[in-house]
Amino acid sequence: MAHTAWIATDPIDLTDMLASVSGPTHGAVASFVGQVRDHDPEASGRVVALRYTCHPDAPALIEQIVARTVAEHDPAGEADVAATHRIGDLDVGDLALVVTVGSAHRDLAFTLCRAVVEAVKHELPVWKQQFEADGSHAWSGLSC
Repeated sequence: MAHTAWIATDPIDLTDMLASVSGPTHGAVASFVGQVRDHDPEASGRVVALRYTCHPDAPALIEQIVARTVAEHDPAGEADVAATHRIGDLDVGDLALVVTVGSAHRDLAFTLCRAVVEAVKHELPVWKQQFEADGSHAWSGLSC
């Protein structure tokens, strides 16, 4: 089957992502949709927007991360996977990270979806600047 991964600068189309992993051989489609929320433990007040930035190598790295994770968890190549992380300015409610997985059965779809999300969150060099209602801002995720 196939896997695709990319860094997005435009809003993420969830319908397109789900369609990209759907097909007649897939009885299960699992997804993770990470969206901007109005609060964060690292923020002192209400979050109103985020700015995501990434390392210049992030587009290649997300492809490598997803390919490696798929190979580890789906060695038979039975699933289709799509993963994207958005960069740029996002408002509360905007989609930031979306992973979709289609497979014949739910166990592989759920397992692979979670594995890809965790790998991307831990390994992709993406940083967020949080803008708060009082005009202040703070950086988050600088450990990667």
